[in-house]
Amino acid sequence: MCGIGAVHGKSEGKAETLRLMLSRIAHRGNSLYEMKEMGNCALGANRLEITGRNQGRQPKENEDGTVLAVFNGEIFNYRELNAELAAAGHGIKSECDTETLVHLYEQYGVKMVEKIDSEMFAFAIYDAKKDEVFAARDRWGVKPLYFAKDREGNVYFASEIKQLSRLPQIRSVKAFPPGHYFQGGKLTRYYKFKRKKARITERAAALRLRALVDEAVRKRVDTDLPIGVFLSGGLDSTAILATAVKYHKDVTAIIVGNKDSEDAAYAKRFCKDYGIKSVVLCPPSEEEIFANVEKIVYLAESFEPNVVRQSAISYFISKAAKDAGLRIVLCGEGADELFLGYPEFKELAENKIVARQDSFLKSLNRTQFQRVDRTSMGSAMGKDGIRADGTTVEVRVPFFDQKIVEFATSLPLSMMIREEGGVKVEKRILREAMRDRLPEYIRTRKKVVLSEGAGYGGNGPGGLFEGLAAARICEGELEKMQAEFPEWAIRTREEALYFRIFSSFGYAKAKFNKERVAANRTASTQAEAGKTVDARVLEAITGHEFCRFRPRKEAEIAKIVREKVRAGEQLEFFMLWGLWKKDALDNADYEALGILGALREKVRGIYPKGARITLVLTDTHAEINLLDRTAIRRYDSYAGLMQRHARSLGYEVVMLGELAGEMRQQDGAVREVENSGIWGGLLASAGKYYEGADKREGAEKYVARRIAEKPLLEAHFADAVFLTYNGPRYDAIAPDVPTLYIIPDRKRGAGKPWFSTA
Repeated sequence: MCGIGAVHGKSEGKAETLRLMLSRIAHRGNSLYEMKEMGNCALGANRLEITGRNQGRQPKENEDGTVLAVFNGEIFNYRELNAELAAAGHGIKSECDTETLVHLYEQYGVKMVEKIDSEMFAFAIYDAKKDEVFAARDRWGVKPLYFAKDREGNVYFASEIKQLSRLPQIRSVKAFPPGHYFQGGKLTRYYKFKRKKARITERAAALRLRALVDEAVRKRVDTDLPIGVFLSGGLDSTAILATAVKYHKDVTAIIVGNKDSEDAAYAKRFCKDYGIKSVVLCPPSEEEIFANVEKIVYLAESFEPNVVRQSAISYFISKAAKDAGLRIVLCGEGADELFLGYPEFKELAENKIVARQDSFLKSLNRTQFQRVDRTSMGSAMGKDGIRADGTTVEVRVPFFDQKIVEFATSLPLSMMIREEGGVKVEKRILREAMRDRLPEYIRTRKKVVLSEGAGYGGNGPGGLFEGLAAARICEGELEKMQAEFPEWAIRTREEALYFRIFSSFGYAKAKFNKERVAANRTASTQAEAGKTVDARVLEAITGHEFCRFRPRKEAEIAKIVREKVRAGEQLEFFMLWGLWKKDALDNADYEALGILGALREKVRGIYPKGARITLVLTDTHAEINLLDRTAIRRYDSYAGLMQRHARSLGYEVVMLGELAGEMRQQDGAVREVENSGIWGGLLASAGKYYEGADKREGAEKYVARRIAEKPLLEAHFADAVFLTYNGPRYDAIAPDVPTLYIIPDRKRGAGKPWFSTA
């Protein structure tokens, strides 16, 4: 396990730049600045000595020194590969899996990635003869990798964002996507997740899963070093621990929790009952941990509340492992995503579960896996990047052995979630697989979020750090940040604080973080037990899954939801749907309607009365844009198609021109909009869509009509929530009602479907 870096290009000073990059991640190894420059490339690593400890110095090279590699991760089948490579004529000089990569590249080229048995790898290989870098990352992003290019064409590779974010020549840091390799200056996908359908009985499936867990754990404890297991006392981590002790003679459970910790109580009981060594660490108070929130964000490289909250606890777990003298630790991460362990899976309609699981799996490289990597390889470091007390522990993730991933995702949902005694039980197949290995008090235990299990708040509203973070950001500062950084979708004061810290380290150069992750927002067990239906509905509709910004008039939305639920009535939503020069519906329409459908299903899964969504087709805007006869015919054609398709999906559809009521001009309102920050955008839109010569006139007509429509819509849709694809900056021309700012397109994260021709 290491931290790596590489610089490739014809500019001078590559070695100096690489050394600076490695200095930012001195916490990732105990053998520092292992570097070499050759041709137009400099490669280096800070190495944690595990495999081939006395022979593992990086970069590793081939026999004639023309191919060099740096590597972060582990190859569990490196001995078998070395035997195969030696038989093919390669001279293997060490027992180090980094050298295996060099010869794999020589033998198989880009196909080498298919030979690697591991859930955790990221590497860069330099071919001096071709003057070319080949880099790759594991299938799911368990190990991190980032890259960047400067104006002179130099390419940089790094294990952490902080290696690149402070380099002045770099303007944008990109995430190296999981399951891809880089060659010839281009990224290529080598792994695409495909679901298969297993034909197997539940009993056979449980036996097969147990055998796969055995195999995965056995490979990951095949070492002469002692092994640790992060133990929460829940199903996942205890299954890993109970299996690890079968295959390794020196295993220690790492337990973290304060005096109120439910996790620690269960974990200590299990270790006592089964005679397993353990170390227990009690972290400081929430206030004392939060005092170091800047360091937590620096370490985690995220402003996502779930990641920051859980990283704070994960850091202490890793520190306990390091203090116990451990270098290798196993954990149970990924089981909730694979076996549908999050409570929200039980609330979803069956046809929505797979899509939600996919979103969790896709986000793992920026949520759980990123948290585990940074906190296990991290340290309490300051802005200057000087090493302090690095944890430097390699964490292995047995549940993401590829055989387990493929098998788990092939099983029917009925093996994952099933109602028993009137209660839906999650992760059922894993519980069955561990029936004769775990005691019932562990095997049947419910899911508890890491931070809550450790005795602190959970991930839901009112969870760990939320109040403390909110107190450091005033409402005015939140609104200012939302206006200044609309594309980052900052919704709460907690997020605003984390984003402010995140930006201070230059992490905003990593613009891929604008796409918010799918993260479980489980409230604490105590809060969940007493949570009303209306509170759960409110949390569902205002979460990041659907909303880009904090809702407008959030208190009124809560009131509407509460009153509708108590009266046993459907929730009401309405949306203005534009009509433009399209002959037919396209993928953008289907995607946008799908998101609205997901919102509706989310509500129905919690509140049986569900929700009604009315689409208001803006037919009256055609005359504003002075469309010619042909364009109007196309306009009417699209409107008709939209009506029929939307109604077939269960949406209410009305034409704006059919709404009864008075529309009147409001004196001075257009001028107020002209003086606002949105006028430039409206002029640009008029330039594209207004058919008249005077684009300013087109913008004025549009604004006047929107403002005149406001009282009509407000009266017609009283006690309904407005859905819009615009952001808060366009509130001046929107109905003055409770509003959710909906994500229109998961792929783009912005834009309006009626302007798309994709």
